[in-house]
Amino acid sequence: MAKNYMSEVAKMLGVELGEEFEVKGRDEKFVFETSGLKMIKNNYHGAAVPTLYRLLRGTEEIARRPWRPKKGKEYWSVFLRQDGSWYADSYCYDGDVTDLSSILAGNCFPTQEAAEAAAPDIVKFYEDVRKMVEE
Repeated sequence: MAKNYMSEVAKMLGVELGEEFEVKGRDEKFVFETSGLKMIKNNYHGAAVPTLYRLLRGTEEIARRPWRPKKGKEYWSVFLRQDGSWYADSYCYDGDVTDLSSILAGNCFPTQEAAEAAAPDIVKFYEDVRKMVEE
């Protein structure tokens, strides 16, 4: 039996198998499955062979959807202290104001490692906000 390469194709294009994404300039959502690229429409997963061809040729481009936590699941955020140092902490998503603020700030990550990797950008964002408020 031949090997299935769909997970490698998805990774090559910058997404994971099962991760929903969009294609720039289009309204549809797509997902790579082991059976190929599927367009998601009204809970129907239909083959999207022409789109796969255009993605592989580079005439269309994937627009990743930002990661979002699911209700009741853990997510990580970066927090800035007054002295300029930072730390990453986890929360359980329940849709409260803290959760929504983290999402709006782009400060919502699936793992501690992802939060720590993004820390320099998050710290800069919060420092810029602090300067704006203090002006």
